[in-house]
Amino acid sequence: MNFKLLSASFGAILLSIHTSFGQITENPKVEESSVPYVKIKKVELTDANTIIYLQFIEKQSKQQPQFRSQPRMPGFPDSRIPQLQQQGQSQIWLDPETRLYKPGEIDKKFKFIRAENITTTTKTSVANGDTVDFVAYFERLTPGIEEFDFYEGRSSGGNQSWNFYGIHVKNPLKKQPEKSAKPVAKATTPPAKKPETQPAAKAPQKPVPAPKKDGEVAVLKGTVYNAKTKEPIAAQLSYVEGRDTLQVRSSSGKYRVGVEAGEQYKFRVTARGYYGSSFSLAPGDSSGKSFDQDVYLTPLIAGETILLPNIYFETSQYTLLPESFEELNRLVDVMRDSPTVKIRVEGHTDNVGDFDKNLELSRQRAESVKNYLIEKGIESSRIEAKGYGGTRPLTKGGEEERKKNRRVEFVITEM
Repeated sequence: MNFKLLSASFGAILLSIHTSFGQITENPKVEESSVPYVKIKKVELTDANTIIYLQFIEKQSKQQPQFRSQPRMPGFPDSRIPQLQQQGQSQIWLDPETRLYKPGEIDKKFKFIRAENITTTTKTSVANGDTVDFVAYFERLTPGIEEFDFYEGRSSGGNQSWNFYGIHVKNPLKKQPEKSAKPVAKATTPPAKKPETQPAAKAPQKPVPAPKKDGEVAVLKGTVYNAKTKEPIAAQLSYVEGRDTLQVRSSSGKYRVGVEAGEQYKFRVTARGYYGSSFSLAPGDSSGKSFDQDVYLTPLIAGETILLPNIYFETSQYTLLPESFEELNRLVDVMRDSPTVKIRVEGHTDNVGDFDKNLELSRQRAESVKNYLIEKGIESSRIEAKGYGGTRPLTKGGEEERKKNRRVEFVITEM
């Protein structure tokens, strides 16, 4: 037989055997990812492994700051620490602590085994414009799991990890072969009765869930909505935790991120044309493995009144406290992003005390907010300030309810 023909036939046999044992999903749907420059090209499920084919694309220009990796710090997996680099290169690797998880069921995790064409202990340099195709091998997903998360780790110290959430693949349950019924032999003697003194069998005790430990991963998921129409909107979710930052962009409004049980998280949610919001999360304070947090953002529309939460002043004074700066900086960002927007800052108090003094205090507090914005570079012509004292209460309840009346709002007067 011709040698080339023999080789081709042998290759075809190998290919057919490989295909029969594998399940391949080309360009799988990925609901969210932490970075735009790494893509999942293919997922292959064999009898032994989950094989993920990925592609890294370095598109930065020489004039832009580059990102350079450093060795991973002890503890929870870190990767890629951004630093200015003059050589115009990036350095990458894949963290060997990467895991696959079933969304919402983090006890169902599949360990990393090995990688091809990317290092897991040292750094690899990548020049501008280069493309790196690499492969990661994991334990085999349990049949029936057709959506999973690829979690490399939490970004730390300015690092940027590669995380993918909601990866959809073909992985149906295996059909169990039907067992043929076997003839049952008739008993020749009746079964012996149990002694009357035999104690009743104890019901099996439910296992007590182990407390969460540092390094365990939970899932935070939700949807960002337009507060007026209740429709999902494209948005960006940013982790804010000390110096650590990770951004997740969602074109559908839906998001899913992995969070570590032993950490404290602060999230900021932004969307173009909307006033942003923030919330905190401490996964270790709850026994749950999954957290739901929907977010409603108010659109920037002329005539819209928007509450400024977390604005604090010294008692009976109009001096802003430092705890207010984060919220005010958010307003600064909005006005920078929308240079035609003009606003009116409105101060409000409760109705306890002298009417005229409350009116003056509310005006002074509104002026303090205006002055802060001006100090941050916003033109004074875009901001007016007005105090209403206790004339526009939100509630007339007891002391706790009256606290809601002491507030600062802004009205969009012009777009």
